[in-house]
Amino acid sequence: MRNVDMDLDTSLNETPLLQELFASIAHQWRGPLSQINSIIGNIDNRLYALKIEDSIITEQLLQIETITKQMSQSIDDYRVFLSKTQKSSSLKELLLTSLESVRLSLEENEIIVEQEIEMPAQFSGDEQLLKQVIITLLNNAKDALVSRNIYKPFIKISTESDKDFLFIKICDNAGGMSKSVKSKIFEPNFTTKHSSEGTGLGLFMAKKLLNQKIHAALSVKNVESGVCFTIEIPRNKNE
Repeated sequence: MRNVDMDLDTSLNETPLLQELFASIAHQWRGPLSQINSIIGNIDNRLYALKIEDSIITEQLLQIETITKQMSQSIDDYRVFLSKTQKSSSLKELLLTSLESVRLSLEENEIIVEQEIEMPAQFSGDEQLLKQVIITLLNNAKDALVSRNIYKPFIKISTESDKDFLFIKICDNAGGMSKSVKSKIFEPNFTTKHSSEGTGLGLFMAKKLLNQKIHAALSVKNVESGVCFTIEIPRNKNE
């Protein structure tokens, strides 16, 4: 069964309370992240003092540093998301930034990413919301590919457009989903993951917030080798 993450519904009217709660969580996370980076620096200095050169150790330390930077950036992203700040940005840049957030995880699982995102369109709306939805879809695709041990796993992210809409498609070759799962995929409280594995925005909230904040739609369909999620964004409201 395909793994999907589904969070509980949260009222948008609770935003001030969520901002206060997140500020507290962010404060608690900043300290450990800073300590981790400090430890990495100490290890680097120790290796230099001992004249030890090991490419594997160096690569692993760089990966840890990259992950902590991404975690720190996620804190900033969610803060902006909750503050309702909006700006106009390149859709291509937004997609590439989202991909970079999960790049290490995809590489570790030897998942190939195909890109067809040359669209020059600008996106004007809740950038952080769109980014978090894309990251959620990428992580769900990764989880499906890994759990099913797919041979030559890949994820394809592409963009299309017509005069009325921008389309973002995220597809995989994980074998698709059953009719029963597909019919419930956007329902609240539905998940095929263990409760300890629940992370990310969640597909129910992703669909709801996309519709409420940027008037976009989120849909899914089975394709020949897997599934394809499509985000449909009205151009007249977001350009």
